[in-house]
Amino acid sequence: MSEPDPARCPLCGEPNACGMAAGSQACWCFGATLDPQALAKIPEAAKGKACVCQRCGVKAAAPDAPTPRKE
Repeated sequence: MSEPDPARCPLCGEPNACGMAAGSQACWCFGATLDPQALAKIPEAAKGKACVCQRCGVKAAAPDAPTPRKE
């Protein structure tokens, strides 16, 4: 099995917009509430090596969950 691409979502294979993979010290996910079900689906080989994309990471969040305020 090949190493996971840190710039691609391990769930859908699309670009994940990971700031860390792009050389930044921050990522979009730092301020997001990620869906635990999505995180549970990450293959073992990709855990800690490739971030999920925003679409996969937050799509199944509870519909009544509060939306984070932007200040």
